[in-house]
Amino acid sequence: MSESNDTAAIDEKNQESTPKSYLSNVGSFVVNVLVIFLIIIVYFSSSGLVLYACKLAQSNILPTEDHCWPYKETKPNIQPITINIFNTIFTDPPLSSKIQFPYDNYNSSEKIIDMFRNYKNQPRSNFLANYFISIIESIVKFNYSSFDFILNLLNELPAILLILFGPILVSIILTFILLLDHLYLIYLWFAGMGWFFKTNTNDSGVGLPKWEDVTIIDWIGYWCAVLLVILFVILFFFSLPVISVVAFLSISWCVISCIMYKSEFNGKNITSFTIIQDLLKYYKVLVMSIFSFFVVVSAFSKLGTIPGVFSIITLILIYWGIISIDIFKPINEDKMSGLTSYKQAKKTCSLNNQQKKEKHGILYDALFGDQQGGKIIKELKKLGKKQYHK
Repeated sequence: MSESNDTAAIDEKNQESTPKSYLSNVGSFVVNVLVIFLIIIVYFSSSGLVLYACKLAQSNILPTEDHCWPYKETKPNIQPITINIFNTIFTDPPLSSKIQFPYDNYNSSEKIIDMFRNYKNQPRSNFLANYFISIIESIVKFNYSSFDFILNLLNELPAILLILFGPILVSIILTFILLLDHLYLIYLWFAGMGWFFKTNTNDSGVGLPKWEDVTIIDWIGYWCAVLLVILFVILFFFSLPVISVVAFLSISWCVISCIMYKSEFNGKNITSFTIIQDLLKYYKVLVMSIFSFFVVVSAFSKLGTIPGVFSIITLILIYWGIISIDIFKPINEDKMSGLTSYKQAKKTCSLNNQQKKEKHGILYDALFGDQQGGKIIKELKKLGKKQYHK
């Protein structure tokens, strides 16, 4: 009698706990679906940003030339091109919408670099400030050049691969570039020390700075420059954490800057956030298929076999239009046209005489600069004349 009573008590408890357990599973299923939905939205939003950045790279308007704007006053000549975006997959011939990146005042402006350029052109510009500016400008240009090259390569991949794997690929690439940034900053720390051997001789307070090399003839200024070199070699060993911060901030700034460019999409002025919205629209079938797959898997794991099979049947009914929800219906292709070239736009920058001179570097100018054989040779001639007159 006692065994039968115990069995009845256990059965009664199981019957009481079953509804609670099922409700708990339903709650867990709903939470899973919401998490899956958020992850998919975030991931494909990232895909939209990657797609936008790839199209930006093809337009070739990123500031990659150190002798062009915004690093110098000379504006580059950039070929305006029409770029494919949101390509169709199953149409014959393939179609796409079109996007353009105009090189206007907004897209050619770089706040930090503009600030540096303005300071470098001030009559009181200081050599030490220019040393730090040269480091930051160089690392920013390196990041932009890396983005321009790599994203333009990725742009030649099929759009479907960019959307599916772009965020993963770009995350790996950014990690690699960040490591290179550390090495390049270490090089720049020492390579930029040539600024210690320059002095601004413009005392008028107007016009551009006039940079002259500090040679051994000016022995006080020369030994001060040598002492600065020694000091900064010592400081380097304490600056490694700062270098990591600068590398991270530099690559972060370049990434944010890339997605802040404006463009024209199907004749309308847009930003990258418009592309995110339209990606979820143009690739709605792909996004909803992936979402539906994970929902079905979650239904099987959280609710059991019968609800899982029911979810599959529901999806089939939606796909065949028996349940009228257009989540698997492609959008209209009204504003699409035939594909254009994937070749990157041409960019040219004309160098003036001053910029051509700057390309030689400090050592070249010190030894061979000017028409009469270089500054050091000039100084030696002057010194020889003085000794002769004595």
